[in-house]
Amino acid sequence: MSINFPDNLLQDYKSLSLKLKKAEKSVFKRFGPNLLEVSEEFSALAGIFQKSFLPEYAALCWLGVAKCEGLIGNNVLEVDAFLRSSNLFLQAHEHCESLNLLSNSGEHLEGALRCYNQALTCLPEDSAMRAAIIRDIKKVKPNAENTSNFNSPSHRIYDLQLSASESVQSGDFMAALEKLTEICDDVGERKVEMFYESLLVKTEITRLLLLLLLELPPSCQSPSHIKLFEKYTNLSASGLHSNNLPSNMNIELFLHLQGLAVACQLKDIDAIRASRNEISRFHAITPEQHFLLSRIVKKFEDSMSSCRN
Repeated sequence: MSINFPDNLLQDYKSLSLKLKKAEKSVFKRFGPNLLEVSEEFSALAGIFQKSFLPEYAALCWLGVAKCEGLIGNNVLEVDAFLRSSNLFLQAHEHCESLNLLSNSGEHLEGALRCYNQALTCLPEDSAMRAAIIRDIKKVKPNAENTSNFNSPSHRIYDLQLSASESVQSGDFMAALEKLTEICDDVGERKVEMFYESLLVKTEITRLLLLLLLELPPSCQSPSHIKLFEKYTNLSASGLHSNNLPSNMNIELFLHLQGLAVACQLKDIDAIRASRNEISRFHAITPEQHFLLSRIVKKFEDSMSSCRN
């Protein structure tokens, strides 16, 4: 079948869909359209729709490819086609959102989720690909119940990070602290700190801010919490130049974090605000950490206000 560009694209799609139906009916017979040929034509038409800035139609074409490859028995290409389709549906969703076309946007989001779930049915429970797809599903639908038996240190760290961020957003700061501490303990037990230096610095800053916000009594602190807190409240020169300073952390940022920790201990609201302002200037500070800094300032401001009253 010759595919024309740019005219009659929808008619081309309808013709290919009809051809696929005939191929499905004759899949166990010696006659009828060739599935490999139909798959290649759907793939070519998908490319034309993409060039025409019609990702939703390109997504439908990749669904056609997935069906063909499934009938042929090519599992790898079937999964690939489902994932291409889901990505294109998400592009269509984002485009509709940018134009405030919310009704169409919801349909495309559903289409993406259906493609992801269809891809999952083609994969074993302990597949790394399955775990990666579930990650993408949860970005689109955080409360999705899909699970995977695949387990690796990097996947576990990613899942704990994601869960900790969700806990921070929901205001469950204790749960966030526990999950981040689990990451640090896990990396330490496996003695692979050199592979996770940037992650450990980021996690350490967030854990410190959570500890300052929670103000846990000593009886509720784990040994790792106490060790971390002491690192940032030890103002001696020996404390700064020993192994206290995390690798990859800017020394000035470390000093300002020390200043914040001591200011919180002393409940000096002016010093807390000043440290917050200095820390916020560093590019290494994430939006989540900016949020925690603002919560720390608010907590101590509210505490000072109630003392005056």
